[in-house]
Amino acid sequence: MLQYKPNWEETKNRLEALWTGDNDRACMAIACMREDSTYIREKPPEDPAELFRFFTDAEWVNRRQTARFDNMYFGGEALPVVWMNFGTAGHAKYFRGCNYWFAENTVWYDRSLEDGELPEYLGDDSVLSVEKKCMSELSRLGQDRFLVSMPDNCGTLDALAHLRGTNELIFDLIDDPDWVHQATAAINAGYRKSSEELFAIIQNNNLGGSTHGWMQTWTQGTHQQLQVDFSVMISPDMYEEFALPELVEATNWLDRSTYHLDGQEQIRHLDMILSLEKLNMIQWTPVAGQPPTSSFIPELQRIQQAGKGLVLFPQLEEVELLLDKLDHRGLYLIINKAKNEKHAEELLRLAETRRHVR
Repeated sequence: MLQYKPNWEETKNRLEALWTGDNDRACMAIACMREDSTYIREKPPEDPAELFRFFTDAEWVNRRQTARFDNMYFGGEALPVVWMNFGTAGHAKYFRGCNYWFAENTVWYDRSLEDGELPEYLGDDSVLSVEKKCMSELSRLGQDRFLVSMPDNCGTLDALAHLRGTNELIFDLIDDPDWVHQATAAINAGYRKSSEELFAIIQNNNLGGSTHGWMQTWTQGTHQQLQVDFSVMISPDMYEEFALPELVEATNWLDRSTYHLDGQEQIRHLDMILSLEKLNMIQWTPVAGQPPTSSFIPELQRIQQAGKGLVLFPQLEEVELLLDKLDHRGLYLIINKAKNEKHAEELLRLAETRRHVR
């Protein structure tokens, strides 16, 4: 049992069934502040050194997250999980010369690789040692209380774009494809080695499994988010040559995987993504300035028909439509704007009445 999730066994069983499409209703993660909440979000510091500690000092993270969890209601399959927010494609930081800095809600990068220079993995001689220490201590502090997620170390091409620079990498695909293949191979090797070490750190805290922070997923064994956000700028032919191999490799060694599809531009790559035999789910992101999730019902149905699960972040007004149009099997809705506990329970009852097999 988890202190902040008394019905952990029920939640665990339903989340595990989600991966195989055996969930009895659509899964829903509906976390909201309790009506008697006194929680005030701590403002991140402005000083860069303190901001780095804000995200990587375990005692500080534990204090901040415990204050939040004490005031939260975790409805449905919502998990009390500490998201290790070390930056998207954050494994780029484990390579020599990586220029990065933490901001309030993200990590930014400046290019560091020159023409023809291959990435050199540093392992514990990089910030990886700091991240491992933070995750190890949080895993200890959170034992039987909360879960600790993997960081968003996802996307080999995205990590290479951090190191090389996005514009430079676009030209490299054309001018020096052999170098790109060598560079992605080097990053893949470092990604897998570091991920295996991080999975080992959180395994006991995660009751033998692993969790993804903002997707609210949990499974026995290893699970990570996959992504190629860089792909919005390349053709399907380039995706097949440069992106697909990293996805095949990752899905083959992970126990479970979810592809983060970020924006409607990636629809042109969808057939290749669906061709990944061992990919379990696709997380659809409605990018700012683009139509909402419910505008893509045909694409979402196509994903389900290919045997892949769906992780969706709908607006409240979209929930009923999505439950009506999509198969509840393998469907996971993350709802972040429930008004209160009563509203969260109403949404769960709605899911109970909308069990559609299509």
